[in-house]
Amino acid sequence: VETNELSTETVLDITFQPLSLFRVHPVSRCTDSLPGHTDSLLHVSFSPDGDRLASGGGDTTVRFWNVGTRTPKHVCKGHKNHVLCTAWSPDGKKFASGDKNGNLLLWNPDTGESIGRPFNGHKRWITSLSWEPHHRSKNCERLLSGSKDKTARIWNARTGRSIMTLTGHGDSVESVRWG
Repeated sequence: VETNELSTETVLDITFQPLSLFRVHPVSRCTDSLPGHTDSLLHVSFSPDGDRLASGGGDTTVRFWNVGTRTPKHVCKGHKNHVLCTAWSPDGKKFASGDKNGNLLLWNPDTGESIGRPFNGHKRWITSLSWEPHHRSKNCERLLSGSKDKTARIWNARTGRSIMTLTGHGDSVESVRWG
């Protein structure tokens, strides 16, 4: 400071001009709807790339939608009770859904076909799902589920087997996150 003859007490005038003016309008009405489920819509999730949407409902179906065209791609049947939770794999190539019977199903979102057999293990309904993050495993093979039966389970999505059961919870496991 002393060598350049500057002072820490000098006041600089800064002129500011906005480069553009943004007007943000609040969303005050529904802009679109996707009719299709014949009973309550219970869970919705966007694909990792944001181009697809999946929904699960009380009509026991999972539906895949094209967000850009707002059209249905596939209606997937396989659950015997309400589809309560859904989750996309981090690579977007698999999709999981859990129902009120405690069954977990995997789907191929490109074809709408079921992958393998239902994963059975929970005694009550599945409340939440979460995939292992892509940075931990590029194969997207492990899935975590929480249930009303007071357990959380880690599943191998390739084999359909429960790898680990996390017990000791005092009440239902309402939300799971893998991070």
